[in-house]
Amino acid sequence: MLATLGAAVGLGNVWRFSYVAGENGGAAFLLVYVLFVVVVGLPLLLAEFGIGRSTRSESAAAFERLAPRSAWRAPGLLGVAVAFLVLSYYAVIAGWALKYLAMYAAGTAHAPQEADGFEARFERFIADPIEPLAWQFAVMAATVAIVWAGVERGIEAANRWLVPALALILLALAAHGLSLEGAARGLAFLFRPDWSALARAEVYLAAMGQAFFSIGLAMGVLVTYASYLPREQPLPAAALAVAAGDTLFAVVAGVVIFPAVFTYGVDPAQGPVLAFVTLPQIFSHMPGGAWVGLGFFLLLVIAALTSAVSLLEVPVAWAMRRFGLRRAGAAAGIGSAIFALGVPASLGYGPWAEVRAGGMAILDAMDFFASNILLPVNGILIALFAGWRWREALAGCGLGEGPLGAAWRASLRFLVPVLVLVVLLRSAGALFA
Repeated sequence: MLATLGAAVGLGNVWRFSYVAGENGGAAFLLVYVLFVVVVGLPLLLAEFGIGRSTRSESAAAFERLAPRSAWRAPGLLGVAVAFLVLSYYAVIAGWALKYLAMYAAGTAHAPQEADGFEARFERFIADPIEPLAWQFAVMAATVAIVWAGVERGIEAANRWLVPALALILLALAAHGLSLEGAARGLAFLFRPDWSALARAEVYLAAMGQAFFSIGLAMGVLVTYASYLPREQPLPAAALAVAAGDTLFAVVAGVVIFPAVFTYGVDPAQGPVLAFVTLPQIFSHMPGGAWVGLGFFLLLVIAALTSAVSLLEVPVAWAMRRFGLRRAGAAAGIGSAIFALGVPASLGYGPWAEVRAGGMAILDAMDFFASNILLPVNGILIALFAGWRWREALAGCGLGEGPLGAAWRASLRFLVPVLVLVVLLRSAGALFA
């Protein structure tokens, strides 16, 4: 269960949640985000758990066993492909976090050598043709080493330490955030809704996307990890614990970041550079900021590593079954291929900056395609499969024929597909506009 929670908690909870909330009104976004976690995330999460534990198989094999010689096998294979793609650029961003952690550990993060400051330092780092690749390789090497060691000695053992450490660091940073002068304004931004923001359609779309992708739905991760759950584990309680834990991590991350943002008079709608430009600048003016920065980037690296391990486990488990590979060979081979696929994303801000897809840099285009196209499509397929095709769904997920089971099945048949389709159509409209 710690490993599954670690799979859900990642950069999306700290880095992505904070800047998306900042861009979409804070508390109003949080309210809609929690709503989507309940009505979309939780039903899909329970469906993936049920599929994984019922079949005791990784993502592709699970759907093959439940729907042999049928087109309904597609969600399993698509989950493997998405995990492979997402990890290729996820490791690039995790490498950036590892670079900043190393700078804070060495005591060089507070004073950029560049005359034009923190933004120039970050831009020159990601534009370098070698250094981002080295940090990306370090992240992938650590991820491969953990998965290589196996489920019990690698993934479970690592998460047994990493997830509690992640929680302790997050709580310590939140306590520090609450001690800052701007804590009241930061908390008001996060918890006191501006009701007029609810009239903006983009708030609902952003919250839907964050809820869907933060939990790690439709990537094959939850199906694969659930195949390792013991049969006596109550799945509804497990799904609720993971969804609640993932949401709580994101909210507490907001308590870490927004008091600092308001204390130093920074616009919370800073976008993706919030973690790598804005916050280091804030830390440089904060008493004890070097230690706060060290803790923050340690938090980012641990969160990234727990999710990276889960993403790698999906194609590794598939390759072991499909090709009869040993775990060590599968981890090394798949990890190398994922690193190679991520190289263009890493170079897309430097030597390959002129290469654009839909007007976006390579990494942004990969993220757009995976997050806004592939994942919603697979989410719809999983919902329809569990709601209409899988006859033993209620028993497989630990639900009965009562009102709760009926509501869960109805949500998968109608509510979840419709809501996810809204995000998909909006993404397609943005892509072809």
